[in-house]
Amino acid sequence: MISLRTDRTAERPTLPASAIAHVMSLLETRSPSLPEWFEVAEAYRYVAPAPTVPALMEAARTYLEHREALLRLAGPRGQYLADHNPAWAQLRRVGSRRDELWLSPDPDDRLAWFDYIRTVDPALATEELDIAWHNEPADLRREFLSRLSVGLGEHDYDILERGLDDPSPPVRERSIQLLRQLPESPFAERMATRARTWVRLETKPLRPRLVIRLPGSLDDKAPRDGIEDVGAQYKGIGKWWLRQVVTATPLALWEAMIGSPHDVLRIPIEKQWHEVMTESWTAATVLQKNPAWASALLERDGRNTDRRVVAIAHPRERIAYILAGHADSYLLGVDGSALLDGIDRPWPLAIAHKLVSALECEAAKHTASGEELGIHSRHSHYSTLRSAQARFPLEAGALLLDAAERTASTDWQRAFTETASHIEARRIRLDVLRGGQ
Repeated sequence: MISLRTDRTAERPTLPASAIAHVMSLLETRSPSLPEWFEVAEAYRYVAPAPTVPALMEAARTYLEHREALLRLAGPRGQYLADHNPAWAQLRRVGSRRDELWLSPDPDDRLAWFDYIRTVDPALATEELDIAWHNEPADLRREFLSRLSVGLGEHDYDILERGLDDPSPPVRERSIQLLRQLPESPFAERMATRARTWVRLETKPLRPRLVIRLPGSLDDKAPRDGIEDVGAQYKGIGKWWLRQVVTATPLALWEAMIGSPHDVLRIPIEKQWHEVMTESWTAATVLQKNPAWASALLERDGRNTDRRVVAIAHPRERIAYILAGHADSYLLGVDGSALLDGIDRPWPLAIAHKLVSALECEAAKHTASGEELGIHSRHSHYSTLRSAQARFPLEAGALLLDAAERTASTDWQRAFTETASHIEARRIRLDVLRGGQ
């Protein structure tokens, strides 16, 4: 674990004064360009000049999503100030097993320590939680479990199994939710055992198909694993049991039984069970964050793919999907946005070409409509233009300026030129970091 306190500030270059002004301005507007700025600043190992550290510490307290990046900029001096300012106590980053923040009677202090340690040493955080488990009230036990999503892994198996036996229903429910995301856990193996018994591949008399044969009653351990009858009145008891089991079963089981995710999704299933199985596979894909299954679902369902699934599909495959023209009809909508989410910055220039072309079509429709606003106006595409400002490659500014020259709509001309100006401003800010001036 790297401690902010032991970092050798003297060996790190000082962040230029103009760069401090840049980052504070970006923070005030919550600019989507901030992640890129921090990424470059950290690559150069900058540390903030001493007079600016208090402002960065206050910003770290305010802008939670950028807290750790700001604390790294503040460096050891920031930690010194946090030691001596009670208002910044939660910004302390010692990370020791017996850190006073973890031993604090204030739950907010303890949660702050836990949140940070989960980002750098999740196993240590879980170990400390296991030690303190019996002394925590139920609401705080559940709150700690909610923080396990960061760094979730095999080091959490035991604490989550412990949670299954907790007297508090919310703690048990949260433990089950997290265990469903761990396809190699003992919990997942128990679900796989049930699935193998309930669902089998039949190869005769015709082509292969899945056959479901549910038991007359649940096994004794099923309620502990969250398989209960509470949803039966809505879906039918058999379908409810099957949904709960398949959703929590490792997707690898179906691949071993049938073949690739594409093969599994094409397998014939008895009509009465088809919807439950396909919906449960989709839910399992989301929970287990399986990119191969997500890509197979995207190929099968196209625009109708669950947006949570789209975000899991490998970025390379999403880019290929867009460039192949499969998303042309909806690229500027929320479904198109889901395809772009999570693709590394900056986006490929070919993606910028696609988006600019689509925006030009919207500009032409806006001109033809004669309306000041409407669905084809720049205001209807605010989020796309804002994403372009932060995620287009720097060389895409020329594409936007060319589009502005070709566009008859004054309003859209302004939209293209303003977006190009934001991209140029990004280039200037990054040049400051790369040039150290």
